Amino acid sequence: MTPIQSFLPFNRQSPRAATASRSRYLLPGFTLVELLVVVVIVITLAFLTLAVVIRMRERANNILAISNMRQIGSAISSYLSENDRLPAFNDVGVSPALSTADPLTQAYVLQPYLGLGEATATVQHPEVFKAPGLKPDNMGGKKKWYEVVAHAMYSTEHIHASKAYLPTGVVTDTAGKDVGPFGGVGATSPGWKTGQLDAGLAKYSADNGGKIATLSMVPAMLEINSEHPSIAGSWPWPVPQKTLRGSYVNVLYFDWRVESVSPTFFYEP
Repeated sequence: MTPIQSFLPFNRQSPRAATASRSRYLLPGFTLVELLVVVVIVITLAFLTLAVVIRMRERANNILAISNMRQIGSAISSYLSENDRLPAFNDVGVSPALSTADPLTQAYVLQPYLGLGEATATVQHPEVFKAPGLKPDNMGGKKKWYEVVAHAMYSTEHIHASKAYLPTGVVTDTAGKDVGPFGGVGATSPGWKTGQLDAGLAKYSADNGGKIATLSMVPAMLEINSEHPSIAGSWPWPVPQKTLRGSYVNVLYFDWRVESVSPTFFYEP
């Protein structure tokens, strides 16, 4: 009689092996709620990181904007020292066009004092006049930064005299019309001399009961946008649709410092 052999079935496992096998399938995993919590945390951190990056970028843009305006202020100061009068430009809107075709733009007149290359028949647009932070959705449909006028020189028509400390009637042309410190429109009049600036401050003081005014209070150039009341419907050039800095604008004063102020401070309401 053949002895009966004991054997395990093909799919039979030892108790220890069966326990190990079951443990592989019974390991605890993430529940749907836990996964949703993780996703929310990741999204929140991403938004916080993005907000920090945006603030850093805005700060960098503003630092560059202030640096550019200081360079322009230094160039105007050098021109004034060399010529005993302010430069005259063809209009109050700052133009970065540098070419021999238009010798009265800010870029052309200040070219030697900004260290720019010589003007040629080909139009150049020096970056120092660029407004950092100007984005396509804020350019009124224009595609190039130099097609948007983002800065304005001092103008008696657009900067309220009582706030700017340079009253009307200090310098006039032959027709009796006020001429701003940087000449008349189309540069029909030269820029003010140093003595005329001093006379403007003295007249302001006399007209305001002896209130002291200094060049540190008079804006030479400032950032502009279409939200300002005096800009709406009166400027022939495309300007930014809203302020570049949010709650403030940068202003270059005649003592060549730059300050960030309320967007409406220098405009007549």
